[in-house]
Amino acid sequence: MEQACNWCQNIDLEWRTLQKTSLLRSFVSKPWFRDGHCLVTPIRHISSVEELEVDEATAVMLELGRLTKLLDKGYGTGIMQKYMPLQAENGVKVDHLHFHVFPRQKEEQGLFPTPYPNSFNAFYQPDKQEVVELIQRLKAA
Repeated sequence: MEQACNWCQNIDLEWRTLQKTSLLRSFVSKPWFRDGHCLVTPIRHISSVEELEVDEATAVMLELGRLTKLLDKGYGTGIMQKYMPLQAENGVKVDHLHFHVFPRQKEEQGLFPTPYPNSFNAFYQPDKQEVVELIQRLKAA
């Protein structure tokens, strides 16, 4: 039997949701690997990009573009999606397709910024007030 998806069940998402439509949800990530880390995911439970329908893909890309503009602190933003079907869910990794979008930093090593070291230990729990302030800033923009 397949494990129930916390995102499909809306567990701990409502208060940190930035936008929700019939096709997608964008929300502030918890945990972060970068200050301001957000996620964009289709509403429909799928696990890989090739499963996206055209209308879902369009909605997700438009939301990624919108958040890219809003999160940019003058150094650009990063968008990342990793598909790891053989890696078990662990409280950080989720098997519901999602895209990370985050502000780039002034000085970064490498072309593609990833949690450094590229491990689950690079993620940290933001203070709830940090999350609330980010939500308010992004919703007001």
